[in-house]
Amino acid sequence: MGDTSSSFEKNAQSLQSWWEDAQLAFVFLTRIPWKITNEVPDQALNRAVRTFPLIGLMIGGIAATVFSIAHLAHLPEMVCALLAIMVCVIITGALHEDGLADVVDGFGGGFDKDKKLEIMRDSRTGAYGVLALIFSVGLRVFCLAGFENWHMAAASLVGVSALSRLGPVILLYNMDPARTDGLAAKMEKPDQVIVGQGVFVALAIFMLAAPFDSGWLALLFSALALFGFKKLAQSQVGGHTGDICGSAQQIIETTALLVLVAASS
Repeated sequence: MGDTSSSFEKNAQSLQSWWEDAQLAFVFLTRIPWKITNEVPDQALNRAVRTFPLIGLMIGGIAATVFSIAHLAHLPEMVCALLAIMVCVIITGALHEDGLADVVDGFGGGFDKDKKLEIMRDSRTGAYGVLALIFSVGLRVFCLAGFENWHMAAASLVGVSALSRLGPVILLYNMDPARTDGLAAKMEKPDQVIVGQGVFVALAIFMLAAPFDSGWLALLFSALALFGFKKLAQSQVGGHTGDICGSAQQIIETTALLVLVAASS
């Protein structure tokens, strides 16, 4: 992307700027074809991160719709849950799952920072990564199938899908890049105002979708999980990468679902 737009404002608040950001976030986070006709400057993604939770809302909404239709068709709960997670993976092109597998392979198989980053960049998936994907998909499927009320399961899926897209934004703001090359290294830290807007959007969607009491509990545990993962990533490779940001989404989504389903029982 070339910086050909001198009129770009990193803190623009117009509806048009929000629409532009949502389009860029949609293209970045999903594999659904969408053509952006305007010139996109290099720093545009730094502003577009505020709309990541909105894209999560859309992804979760589609998956929840499939989950609900499958339930109304009297399919087994496990099948309904697996279809919903499958839809999420298809829409995103397994973007976040791929990041999780790469990170677990790198952290588990490398002996120093350079080796860990080299493994994370390798397109091949090792045993650690495969196991991480099994646990991630399995936990989310079992959580969705474990809700006593399928309406609550569908609503929770929407909420955690929006909330979890906040994870990468927080890491981009609070960590430095682990590499000197790659997309994560080229991005600047998002502006504090932009991050604040992303937090507000994510929390608003999540608290509207999740039960109030268990929602606050899920937020607490998700924050603790993200903080722990941030500390781990800092100690392992000294900063964030695209894979680490993708892993943060998986960690928050799984953690929040675990808390919500436990509270619903």
